[in-house]
Amino acid sequence: MKNKALILPFLLILLPLIDSLFIPQTFGIQWHSPKLMYQIGVVLMIVKLTMVAIGLWLLLKAKRLYMEASKSTRILKFSVFLLGGLQVVIMTAICFWYLVAGTQAKHFMLQDNIAVFTADYGVFAPVHHEFSFICFDANGFYHMQPIAQLPWLGTFTFTSQDSRLIIQHKNQSGANTQEISLKGYGCLQ
Repeated sequence: MKNKALILPFLLILLPLIDSLFIPQTFGIQWHSPKLMYQIGVVLMIVKLTMVAIGLWLLLKAKRLYMEASKSTRILKFSVFLLGGLQVVIMTAICFWYLVAGTQAKHFMLQDNIAVFTADYGVFAPVHHEFSFICFDANGFYHMQPIAQLPWLGTFTFTSQDSRLIIQHKNQSGANTQEISLKGYGCLQ
């Protein structure tokens, strides 16, 4: 097969695309904590960008194959090149965003079996808090059960007592307390 030299560049370009489009962040692995998995996802973004850049470089380097290839191979190579170029633009923008605005890792909190993520996407969406019940197995893997999504609370603390999630928050209207029932949430051992 004359096009063996295209296999590696195609894999380096298409595998990150498949991972980004069809597989949850960090391959869907839920280990240790949501914050750690998010941080691994940030590092994987840089790895995927590097893979795609190397794939594009190898694809450009194989221009001799471009002239010798059939029309369908040239169309396929050009399509993969466009997909790779698009990925580079998007991933570079995301990495630049991480450098300028920082990551969302500081917005994760974990206390007892309650995990909170404060979704703060700037001007793109309103700020809200996602409360989840988190259960760990013996190997450190976890699964999460969504409890509630609340609008911005300001400065807040939370505890869980007697099957209730108690959230104490302070915002423009003063100090408030909010309770959410945790009945039906639990970990099966």
